[in-house]
Amino acid sequence: MVGQKVGEEIDHSSCIWRMNNAPTKGFEEDVGHVTMVRVVSHTSVPLLLKNPDYFFKEASDTIYVIWGPFRNMRKDGNGIVYNMLKKTVDKYPDAQIYVTTEQRMSYCDDVFKEETGKDR
Repeated sequence: MVGQKVGEEIDHSSCIWRMNNAPTKGFEEDVGHVTMVRVVSHTSVPLLLKNPDYFFKEASDTIYVIWGPFRNMRKDGNGIVYNMLKKTVDKYPDAQIYVTTEQRMSYCDDVFKEETGKDR
């Protein structure tokens, strides 16, 4: 995307999704500055937390959808990624962070495979 100078066009789109910790700051001319939905893998959550003010305070209108295996996302106190996200919500109460279920992840994997013919 660097050098494409399509940031303004992207910002005028009806829905703007970004993945993981893909940056916009400093790249607005090329990628825009608006992010409506950010889909984040469990492995990228620590990367977001390296700059939490940017991701969860400055971008407080972004909806975050986090996915990962049950062992990392479990809500019984043993899910390491879930625990990180819980602390983040405590610090940034306006953050809109949602965690997918295993059933929804499986459904999305099936759709991906059906659409592409490949396993994720």
